[in-house]
This record gives sequence, structure tokens and C-alpha cells, in this order.
Amino acid sequence: MEPFIVGGQEVSIEDWPFIAFVEVTWFGLFAMACGGSLISSQTVLSAAHCMDDITEKKAHMLGLSFNIYMGHSSHAKARMTREVKHYETHEDYSPEDVDVLYDIGIMFLTTPVRFSDKVQKAILQPSFSFKEDSHLVVAGWGGTDPERKGTSSERLRAIRMTAKKYRRCKNMDRVICTASKKGHPFTGDSGGPVVNADTRRLVGVVSLRNMDTGITILTSVPDYWDWIRKAQLKLFRKFCGQRK
Repeated sequence: MEPFIVGGQEVSIEDWPFIAFVEVTWFGLFAMACGGSLISSQTVLSAAHCMDDITEKKAHMLGLSFNIYMGHSSHAKARMTREVKHYETHEDYSPEDVDVLYDIGIMFLTTPVRFSDKVQKAILQPSFSFKEDSHLVVAGWGGTDPERKGTSSERLRAIRMTAKKYRRCKNMDRVICTASKKGHPFTGDSGGPVVNADTRRLVGVVSLRNMDTGITILTSVPDYWDWIRKAQLKLFRKFCGQRK
């Protein structure tokens, strides 16, 4: 049930200036990767399971670091890099929940980023309608080969997806269910941005893909509008002005 982009095509960072590559290391060794969206000069929106599943609710694990890469279609060549000072995840999220409900979190960077044509903050969409917002696009550096888990794409890739009212998601709150016949997100795309194909506004966060049904489940950004605002404010009040 891990979220997994297979298929799709390479895209330019100028079209996704708010996307971030999140690398988790342990004593300098690669542990896992996720995606994220820059939503202010010092905060990155991602999936809670990219944080709490490895830290066990913000427990400080010796040697563990979250590193953020932005501003280049190849994350390995990114010059805008930051470390994560702290993070907030939804208070109701649980790593034991197989449906990955409340799968949303915000990372607070050590220092603000410098905005440019390749580094900008995302615009969050305040509401969602299947009639107006069903055509979506997801991007990331996740694996491109289902047979080779743990590998990532050197270049940023994107694929179009369609939001539908699947029976599998009928009783799931605050999520958007999607599918595509041309591909899907894969390992490493967790937490990455999903935007309205027309407005380019941030609609969802990649949460998981059901391997049996082929449905990719997104955490709905509009449904967490207030939580995002409050969590950001909490982080800024606690850490803004502090040194690294």
C-alpha cells in the first residue's frame, strides 16, 4: 500500500517551481525519499507518513536528517537546499491506519528560501469540485519501474490523472481518489503535489496507491485549509527568528 511516477513524461522545473524533493538520511546514508510543495518561504507541505512513520511522532532519532532540494528538474543538481528544523503532522494521523487518513504534515526549514523563476510557493485551492477539478496532474522524482522499488527518477516527471467517485473511497473522508490508464505515482512520490490541470493550483498531496484497485488516494488540500493555516502559524510563532 505504498504510494508509488510510472509512465508520464519529463517536465521542466519552471512548470513546477514549488515542488520539493525530500530526502531522509540516517548518519548520512539514504533512508527514504518523498515529495513536497513549498507553501511559504520556510514551509513545505507533504504527507504525514513521510515524517511520523520514520520518526515516531517527532521523536529525535540520532543521526536522522530531512533534506529539501528545490529549483532544478534534476534534484541531484539542485542548488537551493535546506534542512528541516521541525515539523507538524495532523494530530489524528496514525502510522497504524491502513487507510492513511489525516495523512498531512508541514516541514519548517532552517532558513527561508530565495524565490526565483524556479523556486516559488504553491497556490492552494480552497475548494474541490468533481465537475470543475477532476482533471489533475501529479509530478515527482519517484521510481519509474515497478520491478525496481527504491530507485528514483533522475529527472522530474509528471502524469495526468482523473478524479472520480470510486466506491472504494465512499466512506473515506478528506481524500480525493484518482486513476490513470497511462501510469501512476510510485515509490518516492509520496507527499508530492497534485494540481488542477487548468488552474495549476494545489489540490492534493499524494498519499497511497491501492495495488489491487489501481486507485491513487490523495489527501485533499481544500479539506485541510484551516489545519494548514494553523499549523503554519504555530511553526512560525515557535521558530521564526531563531538561529539554526
